[in-house]
Amino acid sequence: MILTDKVVIVTGSGQGIGKAMVARMAGEGASVVVSGLDRGKIQNAVGEIQEKGGTAIGVKADVTSRSEVRNLVETAIKEFGPVDILVNNATLRRHSPSLLATTDEDWDIVLATGLKSVFNCIQAVACHMIDRKYGKIINISSSAGMGSSQAPNECNFNYGATKAAVDQLTKAFARQLGPHGINVNSIAPGSIETDQSFIKRRGEEAERHAASRARVAVLGRRGKPEEIANLALFLATDASSFITGQTILADGGRTDYML
Repeated sequence: MILTDKVVIVTGSGQGIGKAMVARMAGEGASVVVSGLDRGKIQNAVGEIQEKGGTAIGVKADVTSRSEVRNLVETAIKEFGPVDILVNNATLRRHSPSLLATTDEDWDIVLATGLKSVFNCIQAVACHMIDRKYGKIINISSSAGMGSSQAPNECNFNYGATKAAVDQLTKAFARQLGPHGINVNSIAPGSIETDQSFIKRRGEEAERHAASRARVAVLGRRGKPEEIANLALFLATDASSFITGQTILADGGRTDYML
């Protein structure tokens, strides 16, 4: 129970990687705040944690809104006490058929959900962490921010640009918050087995895409949400106390990104 007495917020944690992270951290004794936009998924994740004896509450929050983020943090503090660990996991993909067909809405919502939200959430918890001289901030980035192996007809550049910016913010905030005893790191997952990964693909198309991602990994497979949760757990504990400002790639050894 290495997170006993710790308070954790994970954004976008009603499903996928986020859900795996709250389950893992609650299993190690943390009091977790499950957050997202879908009340049903939030309550489902909370219920599963509580059924196993864990401590969790759910808070619906649009992390692109500063006021809703403030409410999220204030609710966590009211229920459990000061926030020790923040995981910025909320993200969104909007695929476009081409560069020229990308709309302002597609561009803006991807950057707001994946980047502005990181700033909003870190700013909201930073003052409390600074006062206590302690904190762990983990940003979920992506291998998409480090390169591009997408097919020519897949226009996913807004997502990749957002994740590259998250990695840069990680370095900048690590420098600012490090003197106050706060660690800030990123995890960059590769292809992970989640519903969100293939939201625009079905049937044989989804199977072909999954197989192609497995082929370019040295380990010969896609990752599981629990494997990213294990890495997040490490960064959330004092076992990683001398690591900050880093982006850790967890992609099974993607050969198409290796030099």
